[in-house]
Amino acid sequence: MKGIFAAIARMCAPNPLAPGVLGQLADNPVALAEILVLFRVVLADGIVQPSQLRAFERICAEHFGISPQDMPELHALLDSPKARACEAEAFTLLRQLDTEARTTLLDGMMRIANATGTLDERDDRLIRRTAGLLGL
Repeated sequence: MKGIFAAIARMCAPNPLAPGVLGQLADNPVALAEILVLFRVVLADGIVQPSQLRAFERICAEHFGISPQDMPELHALLDSPKARACEAEAFTLLRQLDTEARTTLLDGMMRIANATGTLDERDDRLIRRTAGLLGL
């Protein structure tokens, strides 16, 4: 039983190995939820398209200050227990954002979806469902 509590405490503790922007991101559940929702578009059709991944990474650089050299660590963070726990609460967290921030998030999702040159129906469904969940 003691091991379970220690594991939970480690999951919730700040990550001293993630300095700078990624460390701040790991400790900011709302920003992490935004990035997780953006990354869902990359994964929506089950195939990671290089153009969508590049669009996702550009948005992360523009809006969250994540440098290209930090992308491998970002992808590791997105696959971490902390991110999975945040993803379960993503829409509760994202509804806290003002309308402009929620609209910017949807715009980012559209940029990623359209990066291939065509809008896949799974991407479209995901974006529409997300808009509804965000009250937009």
